[in-house]
Amino acid sequence: MLEIYDCILREGEQAHGASFNAESRIELCRKLDEFGIDYIELGWPMASKEIFESFSNCLKIVKNAKIVAFGSTSIKPLAEDDENLNSIVNCKAKYACIFGKSSISHVEKQLKITPEENLKKIFESVKFLKEKGLIVFYDAEHYFDAFKKNKEFSNENSLSLQIGTKENVKPIWSNKDYAIQTIIAAINGGAERIILCDTNGGLLPDEAEKIVRETGQILKSSGFQARFGVHFHNDCGLALANTLSCLPYISQVQGTINGIGERIGNLDFSEFLPVYIKKLGNNLNIDLKKLKKINEDGFRLAGINIPEKRTFVGDLAFSHKAGVHIDAHAKGASYEHVNPYDFGNKRNIIMNTLGGRNSIVGIAEKFGYKLDKNNEETKEKIKRLFEELRKYENEGYKSGVYEAEQFLLIEKYFGSNDLIFKINAWEIRSEVVNRNETSYFKVECRLNEKIIEGEFEVDGGPVDAAFKTLKKILSKEYPEIENLKLIDFHVEIARRRAEESSVRTMITFQDGEEFTVVGVDKNILESAIEALEKGFRYYLIKLNNCCEDGNELG
Repeated sequence: MLEIYDCILREGEQAHGASFNAESRIELCRKLDEFGIDYIELGWPMASKEIFESFSNCLKIVKNAKIVAFGSTSIKPLAEDDENLNSIVNCKAKYACIFGKSSISHVEKQLKITPEENLKKIFESVKFLKEKGLIVFYDAEHYFDAFKKNKEFSNENSLSLQIGTKENVKPIWSNKDYAIQTIIAAINGGAERIILCDTNGGLLPDEAEKIVRETGQILKSSGFQARFGVHFHNDCGLALANTLSCLPYISQVQGTINGIGERIGNLDFSEFLPVYIKKLGNNLNIDLKKLKKINEDGFRLAGINIPEKRTFVGDLAFSHKAGVHIDAHAKGASYEHVNPYDFGNKRNIIMNTLGGRNSIVGIAEKFGYKLDKNNEETKEKIKRLFEELRKYENEGYKSGVYEAEQFLLIEKYFGSNDLIFKINAWEIRSEVVNRNETSYFKVECRLNEKIIEGEFEVDGGPVDAAFKTLKKILSKEYPEIENLKLIDFHVEIARRRAEESSVRTMITFQDGEEFTVVGVDKNILESAIEALEKGFRYYLIKLNNCCEDGNELG
């Protein structure tokens, strides 16, 4: 069975803006293990005390995955004196993946050693780890680039391996020959996997297939056996295509759960796994229904914004905006190549002004409303709803994909719920002393026929203070609201107008279900208060509806 090797905790952290603290590193490791990843690369043990200590913590919690320590071939003349290799041994991982140079130019220009010295380093580094009881994988860095170069070296400064030659006679070697020799050195040292790396990300699929195939043939004809893996970067957007082209010849695929990595990134497992399992009909010990969640966890825990447009797992992957598409789905036809629920995703009908009455009727039906699009009163309500929706679109809400936002608009024009919740006035004060923040929030709200007020101070930010104040005053009427959690808060530019730019605030709540609401304003606090007001209104309406039906919320 193909081995899935995830390196987001090392390679992914090299993406711009990405970083993992101790807690997020352990949490993501646990989630990758539960998801079914075979090998989890935690990083360079010598890089920091935090990373080194993460090994002992993660080794305790994983149930099925194998923890891998990453590093390089030795820097010191002797492998046993090398801090990098000894940190791999001391972190107690049973698996190691070390990289070495396949390209003569990198050996001579970056390492500033002779090609012979590099071969010796590869052999002795792998051998040292093997003798310490580790299972070793060898990453052949820049292998594809080196293999493709046919330039020959025969001058005094070039490779001078004395294999099969007379003494003092320099053979003519090419980059390709040398690249092969580097992986033979790793095999002789005891490497159990040879990972061929497209480190620059410039490879094409036909090149990838040809080089992996030829490498296997050359080794076999020379009496060597190797199990290959591949490690593709995505600088040309071809990491997936390159990987698929190599499948007949490999045992292991390296990538990251959401594709983040150096520069453009690496092979994205949220693309590869659905294609490999669903499209190609292969089996893996992977729970694909957790794919969307763990893909987003990877972004969230790395501190990176979650893109909307992601194949298979993105919020827009199975979202439909055009009226023709929406009408087709309503009538049982499909514009989808796979079932979104297979990947933990879902189908979304985007509420928008281009979808026509069919889109509103379809969305309303999702919430239990049966609308007759030919009814004159319904037509008029849909017209007014579209006017309000167009205003939201022009202001940059981008809220049409969120079910809570859809529900609030449908409820406003077609609902019968009498619950009213509105924030009439609010005041925020925030103070920072010695880097310790304290925030105060005071609010006046209308809840049905009552005016309710409250205030609260917290050690933290103003949104935290506002959320807790609203929970405090509303819990007197609705004790269940104590269960409501704010789990995500995200701010981005809605409309760029220099100093007059507006911001879009998206807040995600949880109580059984997760739901997201949106606020937009030039004032970041006003946009946050709007989103909080919508979130509590949605929750209270759903709570009322559930109580009337005798069901629990969520």
